[in-house]
Amino acid sequence: MQHRNTDFFRMRFPKKFVEIAVSLYHKGLTLKAVKKAVFEIFELAVSEVSVYKWSKKFAKQTSQVLVGLAELLHCDETLLKTYKKRKFFYFWAVKCPKTKYVVAWHLSEHRTLYDAKLLLWEVRRKFPIGYLPKAIRTDGFPGYRFAIHKVFSHEVEHDKFLSFKSHSNNVIENFFRHKRKFPKFRNLRSARKYIGHWVSEYNEEKQQILEMFIIRLVKVIPK
Repeated sequence: MQHRNTDFFRMRFPKKFVEIAVSLYHKGLTLKAVKKAVFEIFELAVSEVSVYKWSKKFAKQTSQVLVGLAELLHCDETLLKTYKKRKFFYFWAVKCPKTKYVVAWHLSEHRTLYDAKLLLWEVRRKFPIGYLPKAIRTDGFPGYRFAIHKVFSHEVEHDKFLSFKSHSNNVIENFFRHKRKFPKFRNLRSARKYIGHWVSEYNEEKQQILEMFIIRLVKVIPK
């Protein structure tokens, strides 16, 4: 019998195999295409049902502290489609214009002050020691102002956007255009797993771009 370095308890497949399969599926490949791709890479056969189950069970979550964040962060929410007519989920996010990271996100069925506070507590958890932004820019939802003051005790200013031209929230609004690629969701649990994995992949991509920029900059600067 072929020995496999299995990292997940009671699973027949290696951790790397599962992670790549899940990543390919969440990047838009069909289950059939994922099955073919992982077979070509690992020479291991897997069923489409297994790939689908993994994509729900092992969605990666972003939990690390983020460094190099800007003095102004952008916050907003948008609606995600579900399979039920006239039913949507709220996708909340905070984005950094400097690093391009999604600092934190939240998913809910309603647009309430409670949800705004949950989002901002998650944001604060991602801050390195000694860092606070000067302001967080949002739309006109009153819950943001109260949530910012509750979570940050007036240490962070609430910056309400005034104009689409000179004082906009385009950083986060342009980010939400990615939702066009998202599927319709059956329930909040599956939506959270999908978004968690998608945000993780998005931030990893932005980190790689930032690292490449830094490497090029170091090569240009004379010693």
